[in-house]
Amino acid sequence: MTRDEIANLLDGILDKELENLDIPSVSDWERIEKKFKCQFPMEFRFFIESMSEYSFPGDILNVSNVKTNGNDTIEFTYDYEMKQGGWEKELIPFYSVDNGDYFCLLSNECPNTGVYYYSHEENNIEKEAVNFEEWLNQLPIFLS
Repeated sequence: MTRDEIANLLDGILDKELENLDIPSVSDWERIEKKFKCQFPMEFRFFIESMSEYSFPGDILNVSNVKTNGNDTIEFTYDYEMKQGGWEKELIPFYSVDNGDYFCLLSNECPNTGVYYYSHEENNIEKEAVNFEEWLNQLPIFLS
């Protein structure tokens, strides 16, 4: 999906963000890709950058630390969960649903990673979509 196609999808299901937020910089993307040894799918990058314009229910985790929606960063959340124990090192959380549940990418599948749901209570990982584009296309149903 292109940046415009993602924006069109999000326009139909999300409210606009009330303030102007910053998108991740090139160096932010380089830092996080280096940390996870993962080149993120372009659709994922476009989606995360779109979160500067849209208000998403739950916590879409941030890539940068500049003017954001106030949610934790992907790196902070990953490091926190690793310290708690039981977190798979390949799981890259990007959407905190609640109570320690996350939608994640897998670093060892990048750049063609599926999207996975991690259930904290069940300590279980389930594949939700074969790729990020499929996950995006499921959002209208998921958020309804």
